[in-house]
Amino acid sequence: MKVRINGETQTGRAIDLRGWSVTPTEVVAAVREDGESDDESLAVDCPEPRPIHKHVGLIEPELSLTVRPAMASAARSNGLSAPQDEEIAILTKKLNSFDVRDVSLRSERRRVADASGSETELREQVAALRGRVQTLRETDMNAESAESRLREATQKLSEMETERIAAEQALEQAQKRLHSIRDERVEHLRLRDRKENLERTARKYLGQQIREEFVAGVSAVPKDENGNEQLSDPTLLGPLESDSVTVALAIARIANLRAPIVLSCDRFETANSASDCLDTPVLQV
Repeated sequence: MKVRINGETQTGRAIDLRGWSVTPTEVVAAVREDGESDDESLAVDCPEPRPIHKHVGLIEPELSLTVRPAMASAARSNGLSAPQDEEIAILTKKLNSFDVRDVSLRSERRRVADASGSETELREQVAALRGRVQTLRETDMNAESAESRLREATQKLSEMETERIAAEQALEQAQKRLHSIRDERVEHLRLRDRKENLERTARKYLGQQIREEFVAGVSAVPKDENGNEQLSDPTLLGPLESDSVTVALAIARIANLRAPIVLSCDRFETANSASDCLDTPVLQV
């Protein structure tokens, strides 16, 4: 691991940045961007973080940790898999093939309305011109001009009838597409629910596979100053309400993180002691 900060370079498995004006958030961002941070004064060259890093890559007192997903991710970082993985992958592929975007019939309906309105106006115009032509003929007056306007209006009416029919057909097709998409949306929701249920089952399974290692990890990492160990069965917990730092440290200890974790807590006196305890590269902030 190599850290470049304000023109200086530090290397090693454990680096203490507490003497520098950087925040934990800035440091973890530099880690996750693989040395290409927007902040030119800070860069971290290290292996690419694994998914587990998003759970325990930054450990600080304000950490909000959901245990089961973190445990499952830690298990996967060590090469474990769940019996549900194959079906989850199949469902994911199916879900990605669905077209469930919102569809509006507004433009098709507007086209039908416009064409119908224009057709009505032209039909009234044609009827009036026919009456005018008939009157002129009955009175032996010159009807040539009126007949010309009638032919022109009749042609426009024919064209507008064609446009109205086309608009109605387009609306009908759009309605069929909408019904099809609605059917797909129902199926999409069904498959998504199935996938989410399988994912929950998989997370529970994976957490159980490393439960013993996790319990040992909880015993091995430093506790807070009050000795808080309110952890009954962490694999059954959702959002943790107490001592999330201890849980995160234990998970980091058993996970294969590759990238360094950022510590901003008072559990370790030095970055070296943290790295030795957690068996992972550490940046202490």
